[in-house]
Amino acid sequence: MASRSGWTSLSEEALDSQNREYQDRLSNKAAYLKSLAFEIENEAKDHHRLLDDVGGDFDSSSGLLGSTLGRVQKLLGSGKSSRQLMCYTILAVIFFFLLLSYLISRVRS
Repeated sequence: MASRSGWTSLSEEALDSQNREYQDRLSNKAAYLKSLAFEIENEAKDHHRLLDDVGGDFDSSSGLLGSTLGRVQKLLGSGKSSRQLMCYTILAVIFFFLLLSYLISRVRS
């Protein structure tokens, strides 16, 4: 039985069924995209917080290194005896690391 527009009721039902199926698929995909967007937002907030913490750590370490460098420059500029002391200290540190590396190589072999 043909309707006025030329479609049978069976083909209209098939189209309605297909449209409902497409609508359900689209709804599921939209829900998935929404949950994905929330996950991305949470990840972005976590990374932003982490980067803020790292920035603060770099600021504090740069202040520490700056003050240490200032002390070393002050020590080097204060006279001949301080330079000799600094030279001996550097040589002692180098000797210590060489001794440590020698001992570690002996233990491994």
